[in-house]
Amino acid sequence: ILLQLTWEAIEDAGISPDVLAGDQVGVYVGASALDYANESLFDPNVATGHFMTGNTLSIISNRLSYIYDFKGPSFTVDTACSSSLVALHEAYRALNSGRIDCAIVAGVNVLASPFPFVGFAQATMLSSDGQCKAFDAKGNGYVRSEGGVALVIRRKDAPRWKGQRSHADIVAVDVNSDGRTVGMSLPSDVEQANLLERIYKSHDIDPNQLAFIEA
Repeated sequence: ILLQLTWEAIEDAGISPDVLAGDQVGVYVGASALDYANESLFDPNVATGHFMTGNTLSIISNRLSYIYDFKGPSFTVDTACSSSLVALHEAYRALNSGRIDCAIVAGVNVLASPFPFVGFAQATMLSSDGQCKAFDAKGNGYVRSEGGVALVIRRKDAPRWKGQRSHADIVAVDVNSDGRTVGMSLPSDVEQANLLERIYKSHDIDPNQLAFIEA
């Protein structure tokens, strides 16, 4: 999935993938599910020579570097629901440090096994009616989903490609941990607010000027 999405993202950025081959392009992928591997544990016949490299999170990112011949940092981030955003954070920091000029940031999730559904249901985390009702008093759990995304991000002061297209600027990134909360999988509204306040203050962003918030 990510091989195809990365190809499409590079094309959308206005450059041919072969132009980036051999360059110090970083690859930062957010992923946290091992559904294929979990399913395979019940069938020893699948333990072929390709099993280990086909069922580890680390290979998700490195497969992109291998196929496209990217020579920059390449790793997969697993921070559960925030994996892709933390991957973006790491890519942004690498770009700002001057380590790389260009990065592929991606995320992917596939629901291929029933076991996570069973486990999350037993933990009463899933919505019993299959609907997300975020910030609603009637919220009764979340809904698992699958999909993928790939972005090409580049330092603003890096030499522009001929025909380069840009859709947005990233003003700031930051991450934190909520520390000890009422439950290890439950967030802290106080610490999440502290993170936002730190971003706004350190980058002179007026929250009243934000067009919308996506959560």
